[in-house]
Amino acid sequence: MSRSALKALRLKPAPGQQPVKRVWSRRRREHIDLFDPAQCVAMRERREPTEAQRAALAAGRRKMTHADCGRCGCSVERSALDRDGNCPACADAVAREEEAERDAERLAELRALLRLDGQPVYLDTETTGLDPLGGDELLEIALVAEDGTVLLDTLLRPLVRTSWPEAEAIHGITPEMVASAPTLAETLPEIARIVAAAGGVVIYNAPFDLGFLPAEVQRCAEGKVRCAMHAFSLWSGEWSESRGDYRWHKLGVAAAAAGHVWDGDAHRARADTLAVRGVWRWLTSNV
Repeated sequence: MSRSALKALRLKPAPGQQPVKRVWSRRRREHIDLFDPAQCVAMRERREPTEAQRAALAAGRRKMTHADCGRCGCSVERSALDRDGNCPACADAVAREEEAERDAERLAELRALLRLDGQPVYLDTETTGLDPLGGDELLEIALVAEDGTVLLDTLLRPLVRTSWPEAEAIHGITPEMVASAPTLAETLPEIARIVAAAGGVVIYNAPFDLGFLPAEVQRCAEGKVRCAMHAFSLWSGEWSESRGDYRWHKLGVAAAAAGHVWDGDAHRARADTLAVRGVWRWLTSNV
């Protein structure tokens, strides 16, 4: 019999007893010795463990299932610790601290974004599509002063595009409406003058509108463009895992949050520009 089988019978090999056979165990992947139970001796009677031994056994078992929190030192089940070795209470505390730190950084970035050296103008455009590099053109532009004065509000006649059904379904500007409108080149001096004189240029989704503006206007706006969409995303503080940044919101959502009352139809340059002004002024007064 093997040593394990003998132990189950409370037997053990006698001193100097040699195994009667040695066999290969496929389960254990090793050789094991077999002994004649008739030559074996009885194991001594099992003694009850002392209190100290019981305590040591309990501590050993607990050490296998429990661990100390790396933050507060309390002992909890290992499965309850997070990847940093913190207990649930400490993990929550760390999460709150990290969130507070992110909020402080977010608000600091927002305050810096809202800071301007002078009075801004607000700008919005409507276009034939989404791709200026692919030939899409401006159809309308509006510029509004800080006090709400409309400085420029004009349709623009595209030079290449003759129809834009998808964009038309959104803003409602038809080819007939722009047939006698000035071109962007004819309006460019006035746009550049207004932008150059402004202390800042506030646009909702600034990269999009700037992509349609000529280099002359972009040079005038350099260093003073502020994206109201980015500012509102910082204010809302909704993190987007897919973007790795704060979630962007449409102008209508931001305008509703700001309590803006629309003056005209949304997706027209003048009405959208006034909405951008309302959102920006609301942000500056609430941060």
